Amino acid sequence: MKKIVVLFSLVLFAFSILSCNNKESALNNESLSGDITSDKNATINEDNMIYDLAEGMTMPNVKVDTNKGNVFDLDKITKPALINFWATWCPPCRMEMPGLQNLYEKYGDKIDFVMINAGETKETIQDFLVENEIYSFPIGYDVEDSYAMKFGIMGIPTTYLVGTDKIIKNYIIGARSEEQFEEYIKNLINN
Repeated sequence: MKKIVVLFSLVLFAFSILSCNNKESALNNESLSGDITSDKNATINEDNMIYDLAEGMTMPNVKVDTNKGNVFDLDKITKPALINFWATWCPPCRMEMPGLQNLYEKYGDKIDFVMINAGETKETIQDFLVENEIYSFPIGYDVEDSYAMKFGIMGIPTTYLVGTDKIIKNYIIGARSEEQFEEYIKNLINN
């Protein structure tokens, strides 16, 4: 019995180390789907509490207070948007953040960035920012984890790249390199 408990504990530990999500490995370098193949006019039933989001669908509004003292409101922005869900305790999230910071500095005038923290307190986020003072992109507070639950996010990091038409162009589960994100951003800006 003791061997079974130890084996089970090791499997759980390995699972938690390898990935912060259970849909696919956070280290996988491919998005869920390449080109948008679903109906571009697909919309989401606003009455549903949990959305099954996919590329080609209209992104529901995201409205969060940010560490910059303002509100990120997807319905009111006029540029494309990169919306990233993350947490301070997530190694793949932390791995991709320096690259996202570089891209924010490079493309912040062409695309709106918001890094939505999933379920942690403002104090935890502020402590993280003090320790990692290089980050200047806007961080959205979702203390109740309501957007992650509303969008059915199964793992983090999860990133949505949304066009000016509010259509999800890329739905990415797992960490990506700076170069991969730059390709997504260039495609988003040029389309």
